[in-house]
Parts: sequence; C-alpha cells; structure tokens
Amino acid sequence: MVLSAQPINLATDKVITLGLIVSELVTNAFKYAYPDGDPGEINVIVEQEDDALKVIVEDDGQGFDPSDPVKGTGLGMKILNAMAGSLKSELSYDPEHRGTRAILVFSVS
Repeated sequence: MVLSAQPINLATDKVITLGLIVSELVTNAFKYAYPDGDPGEINVIVEQEDDALKVIVEDDGQGFDPSDPVKGTGLGMKILNAMAGSLKSELSYDPEHRGTRAILVFSVS
C-alpha cells in the first residue's frame, strides 16, 4: 500500500469520519481487487485544493462497477455512503480507471 499525503488541519469529527471511510475502502480493495492472491498495489492519495480536500483510494485490480449488485451484504457500501453524506459529500468512482478508484471531495471548513 502506498500513501501520498500532505499535512492538513481538519476538525476532529471529520478526521474520524475520513479515517473510517479510508479504512473501509482499503479493506474492500484487499478483499475484492486481487482474487486468488494476485499481486497489486493500493494507493491512498490525499490532496488539499483551496478549501476542498480530495481523497482517492485506488487499486489496479479487477475493478468494480457500482451499478452491479454488491458482493456480500452491502452494509459496507451503505456505511460508506452515510459517512460521505455526513461530510456533505458523496463517494464517486472513476469508470475510466483500470481497477477501482474511489474519490471523495469535501470542504475542510
């Protein structure tokens, strides 16, 4: 796993929520991106652009189609969407990325 981040100041409640979101996305990548122990990389990228924080969790694995039925119970996706909503944001996925790229952008103020 590779982390690319810059120092940021963020309210405690946002830090906790962001930590849970990133943890769930990385866990999903470990569970679903590389079946049968295939090798691969998971990247977490955190960038601040003015008043917005952009967080990307990506892999180069088998990919994920958000319109397909969810594997497992789907509880993880419901939790991710609820937590993103609490940051007044929504989780989006880049369909052009080889593998899965989840993107979250929210205001730091």
